[in-house]
Amino acid sequence: MTEHQTANEEIRELASLYAAGALPPAEEAEFREHLKTCGVCSQEAQGFRNAAGWIPFALEGTEAPPHLREKLLAGIQQGPPPGIQVVRAGEGAWHTLVPGVTAKRLYAESPAGSVALLVRMEPGAKYPPHSHADVEHCYVLQGEVYFGDLALHPGDYQCAMSSTKHRDSHTVEGCLLLIVASQRNTMLPWTP
Repeated sequence: MTEHQTANEEIRELASLYAAGALPPAEEAEFREHLKTCGVCSQEAQGFRNAAGWIPFALEGTEAPPHLREKLLAGIQQGPPPGIQVVRAGEGAWHTLVPGVTAKRLYAESPAGSVALLVRMEPGAKYPPHSHADVEHCYVLQGEVYFGDLALHPGDYQCAMSSTKHRDSHTVEGCLLLIVASQRNTMLPWTP
């Protein structure tokens, strides 16, 4: 981009989208660099940033021009950038691990690597004893879970080191857990 002498509609549109954080990352970076050398665009962007700060106090809204609204919505509807994986709340399937325990896979590094899961345990459910092939992370989102006598509640986190064992994993009220664990964990003998 070159340094501009006066503002026009294109500059105002770019500046407003920049101030709203609605430019695609590459365009945002390019425009940010341009602002360092162009006083006209810098002044327009600052004006839109100042105006955006007053929006929550406006009593009546004004409708955006259709082309601006379409461009903003198109930017919002883009998927995640390359290298980022997103699983939405309603996506993915729940699979039964053992009676009363279901899991939804969020991500798996590789067959030999770690897997990230949401694990749902119904009230009174038990999970079989198992040995950890690598570090296992457990974060309680809802309910409570017991590892032996150790009770974890919402917001609690446990990290089980490699080669440790969970012999008694159960819940009384039910729970929802975020687990990151090795796919090479081994089940131990168990009588449900």
